[in-house]
Amino acid sequence: MRRDGLFRETAKQQLDDAIHDTRTLAKRYNGVPPAYERLVRHVLTRTNLLHPSDRAGDNRIGFNTGLLALSLYHGDWLRPVETWNPVKQNPWPQFNALAQHLLARYPVPPFMNSAWLDLPPGEKLPQHDWYKHLGRGENIRTAKLPLRLTKAMAHQFAQAPHHLSAVQAIRWAQVRGLGGSKTLARAVVGTRLGKFLENEDFWESVLHFFINHPTLDLAQIGPVVDFLQHQRFEWKEGVSPSGVFGRLPPPRPDFTMKGRTVASILRQVDAWHRELGREENQPTISWRRSPFKDFRWVEGDEALGNMRVWTITELLTSRALFVEGREMQHCVATYTDLCVSRQASIWSMQLVNRRGQRRVLTIDVDMPTKEIFQVRGKCNRVASAGERAIVERWASVEGLKIGEAF
Repeated sequence: MRRDGLFRETAKQQLDDAIHDTRTLAKRYNGVPPAYERLVRHVLTRTNLLHPSDRAGDNRIGFNTGLLALSLYHGDWLRPVETWNPVKQNPWPQFNALAQHLLARYPVPPFMNSAWLDLPPGEKLPQHDWYKHLGRGENIRTAKLPLRLTKAMAHQFAQAPHHLSAVQAIRWAQVRGLGGSKTLARAVVGTRLGKFLENEDFWESVLHFFINHPTLDLAQIGPVVDFLQHQRFEWKEGVSPSGVFGRLPPPRPDFTMKGRTVASILRQVDAWHRELGREENQPTISWRRSPFKDFRWVEGDEALGNMRVWTITELLTSRALFVEGREMQHCVATYTDLCVSRQASIWSMQLVNRRGQRRVLTIDVDMPTKEIFQVRGKCNRVASAGERAIVERWASVEGLKIGEAF
């Protein structure tokens, strides 16, 4: 069988399985199963949203998740799905037009359509309500948000880059509205702050710190955010001073930004990384493999002595994260809970040449969005152009998106 035919057959089976599983999820809500079936029937006959692709990793399962999300709000549909006549053939414009047809009287920013593909599937999410709010012609400021938006922020929200998610667009607008640059906003949405809107009083003070200290290297924004999250909010599995294994509270829940300087924060981040590298005796926790595959790419010729073998391998235990973090001198060891809950998948990119084998990059994949969220080398350096090219090859094969922080 030809390679593209194999991709199509695999994609078709995956999509069929996803639709079957979605029918089961839909049964949890009254009226949702028939609404979902109406959407699937119309989409299959009028669009290619649920047609398997020949491209590896492009199996359209995300659009099926979106159809279920739209079905959850069947009582709010403004128009019957059967009256929707798609024009454009590209899947994204098709899905965007469908969402607008069902739930919007007024234009909604394109990035808001990603809200319908957010996970977990079959659950009503706050960003769904933001979409409907905007579709009624309301201002984002009057939506039920977990943070305060000014008029300036609302303006920036409407101007946010189209490739951002709904949550990232809110964070982008906040940074820009507070006076931060586009480059700072891009760096911030590439951290966990682009995934979660919580503990906002504290994080607003952090954003003010970033804006008021423009000399801070943008490559350090992510490490600083991870450090602050760990100090103030992160519970983790570990061994207490009395020798009991269990959930340990955050080290400094009263940590504030008052009186901090760039130098003092970076010293604490470095000290924290060194401390993580010494936490060697913690129990090992493992988790299941993600749906993405390991990668291998060969350059050069062994006979000529210039062969280079690049590998990208998933890390599946807390011990593997610890070793990666110790060798690369960053905080990936703290990602155990995110990996266990399947919010994140961490990968190690390594290089083998005539000098031996070495770690090159650590790659953070956001599982709900299938996005390469962060890529960092030793001591949080950014990827070189050559390294980035290898990651992009892998992303293309696996159908992964490239995030802002890459």
